[in-house]
Amino acid sequence: MKNPYTCDNCLFNPSQYQEMGTKFGYCLKHDRLLKNTSHTTCHYCRRKDLPFFVAEDGHSEHAKEFQRSDGIVFYHSKHEEEPKYYSERHAWLTNSYDPHLHEVVIYHRMGKKWAYIQAFLSSRNPIKSIISSSLVRRYIHQCGTSSDNYRLLLSLTSDLLESIDIRIDDFRFEISNEEFSALKENYLKDIALLKVYAIQEYGAIMDNEDLMWVSDELNGSLLSSWKEFSVDIKALAPIVTSYIIASAQRRGSFFPEQNAEAGA
Repeated sequence: MKNPYTCDNCLFNPSQYQEMGTKFGYCLKHDRLLKNTSHTTCHYCRRKDLPFFVAEDGHSEHAKEFQRSDGIVFYHSKHEEEPKYYSERHAWLTNSYDPHLHEVVIYHRMGKKWAYIQAFLSSRNPIKSIISSSLVRRYIHQCGTSSDNYRLLLSLTSDLLESIDIRIDDFRFEISNEEFSALKENYLKDIALLKVYAIQEYGAIMDNEDLMWVSDELNGSLLSSWKEFSVDIKALAPIVTSYIIASAQRRGSFFPEQNAEAGA
């Protein structure tokens, strides 16, 4: 794998995941348009490709290495990237408008983020799937234990049952048809795993070990073909759903307003 601590693998840049996604990225942490995401980073970088608690030591080491860098810098030289800010007007005038990138910017600028994230869920589009899992992970970390976001996680879990349609145009770089076949197989797995990582992070926040280590249910299927792996992923969904509901019921947070009505 390439350098995991660059902007194209960072949770704060939701619309890209390594080779896949929008041509340009957008950093929610710095409110910047990102044009060199395979080569830039900052000390806040949060890996998409591992659950937060698994990568925590690596995050700390990376933050320490880049602690003197205030903004977005090129990884090897540590020279700051010239700030670029998103302009919808400029995007239309330069024929560079991207609806997925624009949706991320709108999310950043609006108030009711929970409702906006909910609208991203249940999509067969791979880029929207990457965006939704990233936004869910960021949102639940911001909320911490102060808010039980089980409904977002239930929606995200139901997405594991959905088929994702990956096209060659979903990749940020020009690739051949031969490369596409191999990359498609890998990214179908990765997009499903990004959702699993969100579930695991929710488990860590809510101190639920069943959810925190739910990836163990996949056993050795990570090394199998997508066809075999997809069977295990779909079988995982109802298990996760039962864990989330049982956990929320124990805390008394599972649709409490309806419980109150039933008891009235």
